[in-house]
Amino acid sequence: MSNTADQPKLLGFTGQHDVPDPEGLRLAMRREVVAMRDLLGKRMIAITSAAAGADGVFLKTCVELRIPAIVILPYPEERFANDYEDAEEWAMTRRLCGVALAKYVAPGGHEAPEACQLVSRLLLEWADAFLFVWNGEPQEGAGCTGETVEEARDLGIPSRIIDVASYAAKWEIPPDPSRKARHGFDTRADLLDFLDARFSEQG
Repeated sequence: MSNTADQPKLLGFTGQHDVPDPEGLRLAMRREVVAMRDLLGKRMIAITSAAAGADGVFLKTCVELRIPAIVILPYPEERFANDYEDAEEWAMTRRLCGVALAKYVAPGGHEAPEACQLVSRLLLEWADAFLFVWNGEPQEGAGCTGETVEEARDLGIPSRIIDVASYAAKWEIPPDPSRKARHGFDTRADLLDFLDARFSEQG
C-alpha cells in the first residue's frame, strides 16, 4: 500500500463556454494548475470534458505543464464537433484530446443537456479537488458550471474558483492534502484499468 503522497490524485475541471479574454485566462489557469499540483502531489492527473471555451484552455495548460489528462466527452467526437462554432478551436481540441492520457465517451447515448450533466456527475464522483472558471451567477441549466459548483460544495469536494471576469481565484472549500485519493487506487495503471472497465461496461 502506497502512502497518500504517492497516490495519483485527480483534479477535476469545468468552466464556462464564454471566455472574454483567453490570454488572461491562460495566465491565470497556469498559475492555478501549478498551485493545485503542489497541493495534490506530483502524480496529479487532470480529469475534464472538452467543451468549447475554458475546457480547451485547461487542456492546453495541462499539456504545456506535462500534466496527464483524462478526457470524458458527452458524446462521440463526430457529434461533439457540432457544439463548436469555431473550426480552428475544434481542431485544437481534437489535437489536445489526441494526446490525453485516456479519452472516454459518457455512456447512454444521451444528448445535451443530459449528456453534459452525466459527465459532470462522473467528474464529481472521482475528483479529489476541482478548479472552476465561473462568473458566480446562479446555475443556468443541467450540467452547467454553476450546477457543478453547487454539487461539489454539497459533496464537500475542495474547490477553487477562477472568476471569469477578473481571473482572481478563491477557495470555495479548501483542500486537505493528507486525504487519500477518492478513487482508492495506489497507481495510475490501476486507476486506468478501473476506468477502462467502467466505461466498457456502460458503453
